[in-house]
Amino acid sequence: MLTWVDLLALFSLALGIALGYRGGLPLAFAGLGVLLYLLLAQLSLSGPWWGLGLGLLLGLLGKSLPLPPLSQGLEAFLGTLGGFLVGFFLALALWAGFPWEAVGATLRYPSVNLPTPVYQGVSESPFAREVFRLAWQTPWLRKALALEGQHPR
Repeated sequence: MLTWVDLLALFSLALGIALGYRGGLPLAFAGLGVLLYLLLAQLSLSGPWWGLGLGLLLGLLGKSLPLPPLSQGLEAFLGTLGGFLVGFFLALALWAGFPWEAVGATLRYPSVNLPTPVYQGVSESPFAREVFRLAWQTPWLRKALALEGQHPR
């Protein structure tokens, strides 16, 4: 059964795809910003300020460059792809972004120190633990989601 965490994450993904389809080329630049952020995270340049800065810079670049006109179908495809990348990254961040804690040699996700409604929403989610496990076991995704330097709570 889906929880509120899943609904927020899936809504982020759906909204990213819809905005990409409607927005066209500027959302393709936003998707390019997500890919650039993933690359910069490997150099330990991750965090919300880097993401915000890249988003603003690429949005400004996308609006100010004199790009040749593209066909409506190609622009919708590129925008949808960029919107998917933005929405998917936001969904991953929502599913894996809650506090975790170290218990012996293992990790407990989510932390039991969360308020009860939040803990129940995350722990009953069919996706959250699997996304956290995937993010933790994938080094580049762990860096991009800033899980690596996070202190267990």
